[in-house]
Amino acid sequence: MTVVVALLGLVFLIVIHELGHMLTAKAFGVRVPEFGIGFGPAIFKKKFGGTVYSLRIILLGGFAKMAGMEDIGSVAQQKGELGPDTYPAQAAWKRALIIFAGPGVNIVACALILAGVFMFSGGVDVKAQVDEVVPNTFAAEAGVEPGDKLVGLDGTRVNDWQSFQLAIAEKKPGENVTLAVNRSGERMTFDGNLSENPQAPERALVGVRPVTEKVSYGPLESVVRGVQQTGSFAVLYADGIYQLVTGQMDFFDNVSGPVGIVGASSELVSQGVYIRFLAIISLILGIMNLLPILPLDGGHLAFIAAEKIIGRPVSQETMGKIAFLGIAMVLTLMLFATYADISKIIEGQPFIPQ
Repeated sequence: MTVVVALLGLVFLIVIHELGHMLTAKAFGVRVPEFGIGFGPAIFKKKFGGTVYSLRIILLGGFAKMAGMEDIGSVAQQKGELGPDTYPAQAAWKRALIIFAGPGVNIVACALILAGVFMFSGGVDVKAQVDEVVPNTFAAEAGVEPGDKLVGLDGTRVNDWQSFQLAIAEKKPGENVTLAVNRSGERMTFDGNLSENPQAPERALVGVRPVTEKVSYGPLESVVRGVQQTGSFAVLYADGIYQLVTGQMDFFDNVSGPVGIVGASSELVSQGVYIRFLAIISLILGIMNLLPILPLDGGHLAFIAAEKIIGRPVSQETMGKIAFLGIAMVLTLMLFATYADISKIIEGQPFIPQ
């Protein structure tokens, strides 16, 4: 049952993505002959309002088929011979909005889902105050006590738990530091060497756990926090892509395909924390589709930009060659990711790191 719920969540993200394309296209007067979810043979078809809605057997994607989409870069487009209700006949800015609407909806959906989580489930306020000292760590050996308020690290002011974590992230295990705390109104400092994080040996560890408080948020504050967290996740994801490309992160351990996503989603459904994960997947879907690679949405946006620069649409022949390379890249990535997912299943490794 958890797998079904996880799969339905992914289908929902695909549906809203393609709806973004279709509704924006129709708003600009572009015909959309078919709106489909999945690939392969259709198991359901229904025509409504000039559009055939179909559900296909392989639920790994979707499409909003727009009139004239296959004529982009054609002689007919350049001569203006296509009908006014076709995609290529639209102004460049309209086509850009139609393309951007898909990933844009996914990014907005992430913020709205997170806003809903904040509004209905509240949040946790993590304070820069010690709740527990971990034995056999720098903090325990230096004499830090529960109740101490963290105020500085090596001269860097600590205002909250996040700034404390950022300060620690710049340090290495074994590095000598000076930790400043406020204990009952008195400032105290502790010198010593940072411990090694047992779960990530390359990371430094102070050895304190923070005081946390359950908090509730109103509608407006929930939306603000949803947008802020979406921005934070986007920055982290972009940094993750950079680290994968530069080899700083292991591909096998940090990339998942459809099998891994459904597997991880299923685990999180059973743990009751799937909604937040769904929001992150929605954001990833939006960002991935904005990469300037055909057949992704970002590739189409890149060609629209190229059209404005050179003053004419890029030829179908050129687009075809670049699209072939892009499809090969995407399929290769998917194959490697699926291989990694299946290898984890065979080796008994969890999709979500413990």
